[in-house]
Amino acid sequence: MASALRIIAIILHLFFICSANAQSKSFVFKALGLKVGNLEARHSSKNGYDIYMSHSVISFVTIDAEIKTESIYQNGMLIKSVVTSTINGKPYLSQTIWKKNHYWIECHARNYNYTDTTLTHPIKWSASKLYFDVPPPGASVYAESYGVMGVLEEVEKNALQMTTPESRQIYYYDEGFIRLRKIEVVNKIKNFDMIPID
Repeated sequence: MASALRIIAIILHLFFICSANAQSKSFVFKALGLKVGNLEARHSSKNGYDIYMSHSVISFVTIDAEIKTESIYQNGMLIKSVVTSTINGKPYLSQTIWKKNHYWIECHARNYNYTDTTLTHPIKWSASKLYFDVPPPGASVYAESYGVMGVLEEVEKNALQMTTPESRQIYYYDEGFIRLRKIEVVNKIKNFDMIPID
């Protein structure tokens, strides 16, 4: 399994180098006004495929975490996602793979284990895609780490909220939903904000 993930990572890395349509975004994590981590996200498009990758590192008091997400879309539909994470030294793996007419899902995160093969509706939006694109309010969004769908609800003007099994994220946009200004993450461990670095 580890060698297969390494091969996927190398292929995706080469894909990004060769692609002419690549974007990147950076975020800083802040809690109580202090920097507690950062996230780098990339998006690339080529020949009907879109690949979204992110790498985040968080270090704050009792939590040290590193999370990598790779999500592959073909013609606008999620066909594979892999999330590898290490939290306080313990590794976790979440995978989602489209199998002809359903998704094979096996997700493991801190205090969370979930498997499923009943999701048959094609996924058009996932959490890693939200760093680059703005879905309409009410859109169903897939949480790659947890293997479940959430719904983006407009909780206030220019703010969309999604709830996942272990946290709640609120995406704040400027007028007209053109630019992402901040993501507020509320969870049991520690609340923090993700601020884009322009």
